[in-house]
Amino acid sequence: MASTTRSTRQQQASKANLRAQSQSWLKALKHAWKMVFRFDRSQLVIIRSIVSTIGFVLPLVLGVITGHIIEGVSIAGGASSLGSVSLTSTHRIRLRTMILVGLGVAISACIGALTEPYPWLSILTIGIWSFATGLLLAINQNAMIIGLQSTIAMIILTHFTLSPVQALLQALLMFIGALLQIMLSVIPFRQKVGSESQLLITIYQSLADYAEDPNDIDNIRQISSDLRRAEDIFTTNKPVGKKAKIFYRLFEQAGSIRLRLTIMSDTLQLFIEQGGEQYEQTAAEIRKELKNILNAMAEDITQTALADKQTQRYEYIDRLIKELVQHEPDNYKLQQIQIHYKSLRAHLRNADKLNRSTHKSRPVLAWRPQLPQWRVQLKAHTRVQLKNPLSTIQANLTLQSTVFRHAIRLAIVMVIASMIYRFSPLERSYWIPISAILVLRPDFTTTFTRGIARLLGTMLGALSISLLLDILPPTYTTLLIIEVIVTFGAYALLIANYGMFSYFMTIEIIVLLNFVDKHTIELGIYRTVDTIIGGMLALIVYLLWPTWEHLRISTRIADRLEALNYYYIEVINAYIDPDNYDPASILECRKQARLARTNAEASVNQALKEPEKYPFDKNTTQCMLTNAEQIAENIISLEAYLLNMPSHPPLPMLAPLEAAIAGMLESLSATLRGEQTNTSVPDVDSILRQLEAKRSKLRTQDKIASARLSFVLFESRLIISNIHAMQQLLYTQIEAKQTGDLASA
Repeated sequence: MASTTRSTRQQQASKANLRAQSQSWLKALKHAWKMVFRFDRSQLVIIRSIVSTIGFVLPLVLGVITGHIIEGVSIAGGASSLGSVSLTSTHRIRLRTMILVGLGVAISACIGALTEPYPWLSILTIGIWSFATGLLLAINQNAMIIGLQSTIAMIILTHFTLSPVQALLQALLMFIGALLQIMLSVIPFRQKVGSESQLLITIYQSLADYAEDPNDIDNIRQISSDLRRAEDIFTTNKPVGKKAKIFYRLFEQAGSIRLRLTIMSDTLQLFIEQGGEQYEQTAAEIRKELKNILNAMAEDITQTALADKQTQRYEYIDRLIKELVQHEPDNYKLQQIQIHYKSLRAHLRNADKLNRSTHKSRPVLAWRPQLPQWRVQLKAHTRVQLKNPLSTIQANLTLQSTVFRHAIRLAIVMVIASMIYRFSPLERSYWIPISAILVLRPDFTTTFTRGIARLLGTMLGALSISLLLDILPPTYTTLLIIEVIVTFGAYALLIANYGMFSYFMTIEIIVLLNFVDKHTIELGIYRTVDTIIGGMLALIVYLLWPTWEHLRISTRIADRLEALNYYYIEVINAYIDPDNYDPASILECRKQARLARTNAEASVNQALKEPEKYPFDKNTTQCMLTNAEQIAENIISLEAYLLNMPSHPPLPMLAPLEAAIAGMLESLSATLRGEQTNTSVPDVDSILRQLEAKRSKLRTQDKIASARLSFVLFESRLIISNIHAMQQLLYTQIEAKQTGDLASA
C-alpha cells in the first residue's frame, strides 16, 4: 500500500514537473515572439545610415553610368558588408573594426572563390571559419562581427566559378567597396550627442528603470546589456582628453550605482517581506525618487539640469530613510538600509559632480576629419591584461568553455548547411548556410527571436519586391531608387528591430542581384526557401543541443572566485618572499581566471534569455560578476607592480592578510556551491590595522618596503570591499530564500 502511494506521488510530481517545464517553454517562446515585434525607437540610427547608404549606392550609380555594372555590383557588395559595422561603437573602435572586416571580407572572398571547384574543401573551410566566428565571441561582439562578415563573404563567393586571377580581382573590388565605407566613416558630423554620451544616456535611463523596479526581468536584461556594451567600448581604448576621461568615470560610477541599488533594494524588499508591509508605500516613494535622480542625470549628460531639484530629491529620500529608522531605532535591518543608502548616495553625488564638470569642458566634436592616430604607444605589461584578446582565445580552447562549445555547435551546423548548399539541386542555395550562421546564437531567446524575425522579414520582403517589380518597369533608374530607400531602411532599423531589418535587407539583395539577373520572382522564391531551410536548421540544432545555464550559474561564479583566489595567492606570495616568484605559475593562474571569467559571464548572459525552468536571483548574479571583475583588476594591478619593480625586499608581514583574503574568497566559493566551511576567517580589520602600524614604522626604516606595502594595502582594501559586498548580496539572498521557505511551509 505504501509503495503504491509512493508511486502515485512520484507520478504526480513527474506530471507537475513536465507541466511546469511546458509552461516555461511556452513563456519563453511567447517572450521570443514578443521580442520579434519589439521596436526600440531610441536605437534608430539616421545620420550614419545615410552615410552607409551612400557608400553602398554610389558604386552602383557609377557602374550604371560607365556601363561596368558587374564591377559596380561587386564593389557595392564589399561596401554592404561594412555598412552595418559603421553604425555602432565609438569612432576609434568603429574604424578599427571596419578595417579588420574589410581585410577579412577580401581575404575570405578570395579563398571562397578559389575553393569553389572543390566542394569538400570549401565545406571544410566554411566550417573552420564558422568555428573561429563562434570563438571570437569570447573577446567581444565586434570581434564576432569580423568573423561573421568574413564567413558570409566566403560563402557567397563559393557560388561563382572563377579563375585565380578573377578571384583576386573580385576580392580587390570588394576591398575597394570596403575602403569606400571606411573613407566615408571618417567624415565628421556636428551632432548634439556623440557615441559615448549617447551610450551613457542609455545606461542612466536604464538605471532609472532598474531603480523603480529592480526585479523586473526586462529591466535586468536591459541594464546588463547596456553595461556590457559600454564595457566593450570604454575599456577597449584608453580615454584620451578631459571629456573622454569624465565619460569613463561616469561609466565606472554607473556600475557602482547598479551594485548599490541592488544591495539596498534587496535589503529593503526583505525588510518589507519580513513584517514591514506598512512601509511599502515609503519604499515605493524612495524608488520613485531614485528613478527621478537617475533620469535627471541622463538629461544632464547633454544639457545642464537643475541642481536645486536634484538636491531636493536627495533631501526627500534622506527624510524618508530617517523616518523609517526613527520608527524602529533598534531594528538592525533598517540600520543596514540606511548604511546602504548612504553608500548609494555617495556614488550618485559623484556622478552628479562628474556630469556638471562635462559642461565646463570643451566640446569633443569639431569640424575636422577624425583620422586614426597611428602613433605608437607602449603599454605597460600588456601580457598581464585580463582581457588580452589572444590570451582570452587561448584560455577558451577547452571543452570547459561555454564559448568553445558554442563554436563547435556553430561549426557543425554550418558544415551541414554547406553540404546541403553544395550538393542539393536548389538554386542559389548559399543562403542556407548564411541564414544558419545569422540565426544561431549562444542563447535561447536571441536564437529564436532572430530565427522568427528573419523568416517573417524574408518572406514579406521577397513578396513585396516581387509585386513591386511586377508593377514598375525594372529599369536601372527604378532599381537605384528602390536600393536607396531599402538600404537606408535596413541600416537605420538594424538595431531597432531585426525583423524590419531582414525585410529591407531581403529587398536590397534581390534588387542588387537584379542588376545582373532579371529573374525577380525566382530570386525571391529561392531566397525565401533557402532562408526557411537555414533558419529551421539552426533552430532544430539548438533544440537538439541546447546550452541551458540555469543550474550552472552558482558553480560558474564559484569557479570564477576560486580562480581569482589562486591568482591572488600566487601574486601575494611573490610579495611575501621574492624567491617564490614564479612567472609561469602566475601566467597559468591568469589564464584560468580568463577562462572562468568568460564562462561565468556567458552563463549568466545566456541564463537571462532561457526558459525559466529553475528560478535564480538575476540581480545578485549580475552584481557578483561585477565585484569579481573589480577584484580581478586589483590583482592585475598587484602583478603589474611586481613587474615594474622586480627587485624588492620581502614583506613577510603580509602572510596573515593573504590567509584572511584567501579564506574569505574560499568561503564565498563554498557558499555558492552549497558547501559548508569549517575554517574560521581571521579578523581582517584587525590585520589591516596591524599592517598600517608596521607601514608607519617602515616609513623611516625602509622607504622602498613602505611604499610597496602601501600599494598592497591600497589594493587589498579594494579587494576586501568587493568581498564584503558579495557577502552582503549572498546573505540577503539566503535570508530571502529562508523566508520564502518558511512562508511556503
